[in-house]
Amino acid sequence: MLPKEITERLRCPTCGAPVDDDEGGIRCPSGHHYAVRDGYLDCSSDAVVDETTDRTFASFGFEWNTFDEVRQEDEGFAEVYFRDLDLDSLSGQVGLDAGCGKGRYTRFLAAHLSATAALDGSSAVEAAARNLADLDSVVVVRSDLRSAPFAPESFDFISSLGVLHHLDDPQEGFRRLVGYLAPGGRVLLYLYSRPAHLGVRSVALGLASALRRITVRLPHRVLKVVSTPVAALLYAGVVVPGGYGERTGRASLAGLPMDAYRGKPFRSLVLDTFDRLSAPVEHRYVWKELSPWFTEAGLVVDTARDETGWFILAHKP
Repeated sequence: MLPKEITERLRCPTCGAPVDDDEGGIRCPSGHHYAVRDGYLDCSSDAVVDETTDRTFASFGFEWNTFDEVRQEDEGFAEVYFRDLDLDSLSGQVGLDAGCGKGRYTRFLAAHLSATAALDGSSAVEAAARNLADLDSVVVVRSDLRSAPFAPESFDFISSLGVLHHLDDPQEGFRRLVGYLAPGGRVLLYLYSRPAHLGVRSVALGLASALRRITVRLPHRVLKVVSTPVAALLYAGVVVPGGYGERTGRASLAGLPMDAYRGKPFRSLVLDTFDRLSAPVEHRYVWKELSPWFTEAGLVVDTARDETGWFILAHKP
């Protein structure tokens, strides 16, 4: 049986009507039934929306069912993502984690929320369902976030971390997402950034973009193998020297990018290397491009920081 707080926010993907629990799934008054399969509520469609979406879902489905463990270092990364959020203020609220992947950050959030919907459009929901199976307050839902089966303005808190920048039209995805946010609710986003001026990071991103022209076309199993030596070069050439510079006070080395991986296991960089080289679409932003999104949506930005990516916390008045 699904948590009441989530069921009352669900809507039939076919007709948009409210639903009730029914025979291992949900059913609306018109008789449309959607089943719980392998631990997740399947509200997906068999139809391919477009080729890019299909490729994106295939990429992340492979990624999160291959790198499917929730690991100790994930808590350290979660602290970076949620640094600007007063976690105690989530008590009693109902949240949506849109683009949950394997559920590693859903798990972190669920400890503070009264109920959580973990949403993903790819087969990553299989890994998420396994990783979140012991949490009765969490429902894993398979659906594209742009057509998610939820009532408008129904969630107190929404997180979407590293998702929107992989859509063909990220701003449209943003509009759909914040449509599920209740008045007074908050949204936390992570989006890729790009430097405004030429420097080490801009050169590195340019090289990565050139490499992606090849890697996005590779079979996922081949790219998984390729990701390890690429990550090793980055770890030895950037992460280790940067960590050394940080410890010894050598500013020229401490200022190297990829500081989030200092002190983290090498395996975390292998995962993120695959992630960056596999996703078919990647958008990066400076703040003047993102700011109008929030103004247009009627949201107030509480914090926005760029640490090789935009961490943005905003609320709906």
